[in-house]
Amino acid sequence: MESWVYKIMPQLTMEDLPEGYRVVADIVGIENAVKLSEHLGGLPFYFPQIDGLLRRKRDAAIRKEFNGSNYRDLARKYNLTERWIREIVDSSTHEQSPLF
Repeated sequence: MESWVYKIMPQLTMEDLPEGYRVVADIVGIENAVKLSEHLGGLPFYFPQIDGLLRRKRDAAIRKEFNGSNYRDLARKYNLTERWIREIVDSSTHEQSPLF
């Protein structure tokens, strides 16, 4: 049986939603905001920033693109400092070398 919420969905406007939901609805739409509420409502939910989740992939891409001297280009491309690019590139050497 379909939830009563879906029956009134076509009539919902942003103003009908609580303020916290408006931010989500502005990004994913009212219907998807309501769906998220159905699945996550009442749960303490933390939505981590994507940067942290994808950092390993970014660092791997930087190492792959590194040609031995393109620190500045990579720093601009990935919006990092040249020093940070060096740290990322150097860390791959340390990760692959034995500890003894």
